[in-house]
Amino acid sequence: MTSAIHQLLDRMNFTLPRRRWHLYDFGNLSIVPPFVKHDQQDALTARWTKAFPIFQSQSLGELAGYVVSDTLHQLPDIDSTKWTVVDFGSGRGGPVPIIETLTNHGRVDPQRAIEFRLSDIKPGLDAWMKHASQSQHLSFVPQSVDAANPGFSVISETTAGDKEAALRSGFSSNGSKIFRLYCEVFHQFDDTTALKVIESTFQTSDAFAIIDTRERRIMSFLAVLVETAVTLLCALFWFWDDPTHLAFTYLVPLLPVIQYLDGIVGCLRRRSFEEMLRLFEAATGHKAELRKGGGRLSYVCGEWTFHQERHLHTWPLGYMSVVIGTKTIKTSD
Repeated sequence: MTSAIHQLLDRMNFTLPRRRWHLYDFGNLSIVPPFVKHDQQDALTARWTKAFPIFQSQSLGELAGYVVSDTLHQLPDIDSTKWTVVDFGSGRGGPVPIIETLTNHGRVDPQRAIEFRLSDIKPGLDAWMKHASQSQHLSFVPQSVDAANPGFSVISETTAGDKEAALRSGFSSNGSKIFRLYCEVFHQFDDTTALKVIESTFQTSDAFAIIDTRERRIMSFLAVLVETAVTLLCALFWFWDDPTHLAFTYLVPLLPVIQYLDGIVGCLRRRSFEEMLRLFEAATGHKAELRKGGGRLSYVCGEWTFHQERHLHTWPLGYMSVVIGTKTIKTSD
């Protein structure tokens, strides 16, 4: 019965509008005080790490963790090659600590744990240091990291170029393959920047996952309203030790208003999988070719293969969209 309801609602879950609108977050406006932005980031982290009563069976971070862990463990050389997951646009950490824990908890050989690194163009060092102190496999890049032009510390050892010259100049990768992770951040790039980020991803990494907890669909807009209402009800329990957060939630309800408006903006900025494929085609210079196999549809552009997964996270309206790309492993004759 539940499955039938999901299928019926998803058939009614049409795309709106037909093309994405690249609007800007209200929470990033200069008129918003820094301490309010800080509390807003804490609210976003809570959205990742707390399960909404009744509507969610697990937190968004846990769901993302299982998806990323499963993706990593399906990589053909995950047990024979060193891999590092680099999260771009980490903010205050988001779901990455949960993803790291779930990924490495499922490793058969604890000695071959997968390393995770937080990064952002504006590093959130205070929060990152706390996260890193709680796991020996989670670290961070203290310098600013631009996803369109990353430094040597976060590029794959398979990246083309004169490695000896780079080494003589004091630059080198960490000697591992790189899995790029974009958690609820890719929609913030306009089309020009998004293309540069994808080109950089193809040049300096070996696999990636773009995770969005909202879609540009009518049900997602309704889910934003539900999430805002639940956050408003739960804030007293989640932030009981933060008087400023509670004041701007209940006395002056600025945080719920920003959450709702930015949630709507986030939906309007989302790209469909077809729109993502057009970016991949532009970045590779190859037409996407449909492939069937392994129980799913995938697309091939040059040496990269892509597919999309959708997972219900907030019953019955909210879906997590995950776009996964992997580079073909070259074998020597």
